[in-house]
Amino acid sequence: MADDSPSYFGIDLGTTYSVVAYIDSYGRPAVVRDQSSGSDTTPSVVYFETAGNVVVGSTAKNVAQLYPDRVVQRVKRTMGQERFWEFDGQSYTPESISALVLKQLAQNAAQETGCPVNDVVVTVPAYFGMLERDATKQAGRIAGLNVIGIVPEPVAAALQYEVADTAQDRIVLVYDLGGGTFDTTVIRVSPDAIQVLCTDGDQELGGVDWDDVLIEHLLDEFVAATKLGDDPREDNEFMQVLRDRAEDLKRQLSTMTTRSIPMRFGSASAMIEVTRDAFERSTRHLIDKTIGYTDRTMERLAGKLGVPDPVPHIDDVLLVGGSSKMPAVTAALAGKYGWKPRLHDPDLAVAKGAARFALSRAVWAWDGTDGAPPTIEERRERVAVLAERTGMDSAALERIVAKQITTVLPKAFGVRLVDTSRPGWQDDPDASYVHHLVHANDALPAKSNLPAGTVVDDQTEVKVEIYEQAGSEESREMSANKAVDHDEGKITGLPTLPANSPIDVVMTVSSEGLLTVRAVEPTSGKDLTIDVRISVLSETEVARATSAVKAITVRS
Repeated sequence: MADDSPSYFGIDLGTTYSVVAYIDSYGRPAVVRDQSSGSDTTPSVVYFETAGNVVVGSTAKNVAQLYPDRVVQRVKRTMGQERFWEFDGQSYTPESISALVLKQLAQNAAQETGCPVNDVVVTVPAYFGMLERDATKQAGRIAGLNVIGIVPEPVAAALQYEVADTAQDRIVLVYDLGGGTFDTTVIRVSPDAIQVLCTDGDQELGGVDWDDVLIEHLLDEFVAATKLGDDPREDNEFMQVLRDRAEDLKRQLSTMTTRSIPMRFGSASAMIEVTRDAFERSTRHLIDKTIGYTDRTMERLAGKLGVPDPVPHIDDVLLVGGSSKMPAVTAALAGKYGWKPRLHDPDLAVAKGAARFALSRAVWAWDGTDGAPPTIEERRERVAVLAERTGMDSAALERIVAKQITTVLPKAFGVRLVDTSRPGWQDDPDASYVHHLVHANDALPAKSNLPAGTVVDDQTEVKVEIYEQAGSEESREMSANKAVDHDEGKITGLPTLPANSPIDVVMTVSSEGLLTVRAVEPTSGKDLTIDVRISVLSETEVARATSAVKAITVRS
């Protein structure tokens, strides 16, 4: 990597562990080690030690149970939500907590590479909605980074796996079981493109749930063996040690069929044996949940491919995420579908692929816009400039950026309508519903129109309210959707028209997920265009959080 040159980094911002990677001068992805532990991964744990002094990583993880009121972890599960933590008179959101993790990762990368960390790509679960994706991008901004792209984790993994280098079309399923989230995604890989076909997942399912089951099993066995009268769950130090041991034990049971661990509480002690078979039986319900999401993904793929059974059309199954190393995962996928999953670098593949994507993004979206794809000549010129900037071999760089990457909409978007045929609709909140114009797994960019209408005679204004699907299934019920636009959209000054006069609504989503809604009253020509700000934090709040994070000393 050239001295003092702009550098591009990929960051896997995980629920339990995070990784940062870059492409070296030989065109190979390299992982930045955590400066404190020397590990390739950094625990996504933040310890607010004192006012203005924060610890991120393994040290914070080691004291999480001892100082639970001063530690935040698994924050990824709250991205896109209005959540707050208070420490030393300062309020923190999921975005600002994540920014502290990103700040530490950037410090590690700058120290190891000697290059300033400016342009980054951050990964997200494929099923993350626009609110969660925007929250992730804002976290990068708050950390002082220029987030040039948000890439779905399975796309990043596919870039890293050798399936991206193919002379023919292949359909790849990525099964991603991380520390705190799960998704399953189908990707079509061709010689010149990577295209996401469909995705599904769960923001509340991951390896920590297996840890929790194992902890309860160990506690039950220990209490039964020692006839304890006191509840060890009330001892924070004991539980901290037990959580760390349970996580290690889970990893060991992926390569061994039985393990025994010593447990001590007060004067009581016992050696507790756990077999892989017992562990897999007790967590079978969790594996079954991932299979349920995989089934649903296959149903959606059937519609995309126009075939009754898409399972035989899957050419590769890639296992991503540290928890996918559990043998039960491979056994379940093989048993249900007959697949032979491949496990390769599951802890680091996403970050390495994100680093590849960062360079690709720099070429395909040279000026940061979603214009027409560059011509071959333009791409070669951009590659030459980028090679000079980074010190990379231009041929190696060309191979990395050869494929155009397209994805799908993770969640449906729509507008609020009113069912005027419902008796007493004027005073009935249940008369409102969401009509979705674009849907989950629609290819991006996407566009759809809706011929709506006024609801009462002589209506002089129309209010446009935009909603995003909140759960894993699309529903018109208001409770199954969340408002995403903080700016009120109205068409005012309409002529006195009868009820049901047409209002044309057009919704477009760019390849980067920028949502625009245009509503037109055709008689008067009056219209409203809303560039929807899909975010939890306002620009003022982002600026305030950026100043607060900048003033904090972060160390590992």
